[in-house]
Amino acid sequence: MEENTLIWIGNTFFYIFLFFILFFISKQLFLNRFKKIDVNNELTTKDNVAFSILTTGYYAGILIIFLGVIQGDSYGYLIDTFLVIIYGIIGNLLLLVSSVINEKIVFTKKFSLFKEIVRDENRGAGAIEFANFIGSSLIIYGAITGKSTNFFPELSNIGLFISGLISLIVFWSIGQFILLVFFKIYPSFSKYEIFKQIEKDNNAVGVVYASIFISIAFLYAQAIKGDIISWLLTIENIVYYLGLGFILLPISRWVVDKIILPKSDLTHEIVHQEIPNQGAAFIEAFAYIGSAVLISFCI
Repeated sequence: MEENTLIWIGNTFFYIFLFFILFFISKQLFLNRFKKIDVNNELTTKDNVAFSILTTGYYAGILIIFLGVIQGDSYGYLIDTFLVIIYGIIGNLLLLVSSVINEKIVFTKKFSLFKEIVRDENRGAGAIEFANFIGSSLIIYGAITGKSTNFFPELSNIGLFISGLISLIVFWSIGQFILLVFFKIYPSFSKYEIFKQIEKDNNAVGVVYASIFISIAFLYAQAIKGDIISWLLTIENIVYYLGLGFILLPISRWVVDKIILPKSDLTHEIVHQEIPNQGAAFIEAFAYIGSAVLISFCI
């Protein structure tokens, strides 16, 4: 076996092992966030699918953050380990903070996520929390890929590392604000009362709402990823990507509706039937997420 092949295999096992370390740390932080909940009981004894969806979103988010950290050039095993642990822990904390924001600010007067997911096992609410974790992790991924402007050039690599952390916090905060604004204004433009539908265990509405959330987060992440040449240019990218998203996502949804269901209507299928059509919800979700991916690759 060639030496290069052995090195490649060794690197592969090293980074997989490194991810498992981060995964273990993430589990402890997750358990601490939901310490009032018997997680094992929810996932096994109760077979709570809603909480399983939430949990899956969290751990998928951890994987996305890990991939963002290791993307690009390697700095050697020691420094790579340090970066994965530091950015992994900070990313974990930001994910959990976004969960608190979602619970305490967005839904506090609408309904209790704890009640909907743990007591009522509402899968629609679980889908929203899933999207919250995925969306926030995409934002973190975008913020940590590429090189940041070094605010402390006199500190050399240490200054670059500190600047990277500052950029992460700033872009995550901007992203959370954008998503928070979206959460606040989108229901007023909807043809139905989203939160009431979710409270009625309309899982289809939860899937649609979650897909739009992920789409917006994905476009924002695409706008901020890569090396920061100038902060002004990055802000312009954000406006450009999200502006196109807000215009084209509804159009794409209408086009998909007319092509796939020419004799029906997605809103009717998802809301105005006795049993909401979850299949139609996944079609609408594809329209939003697929359009966001298409927009990002065409820009």
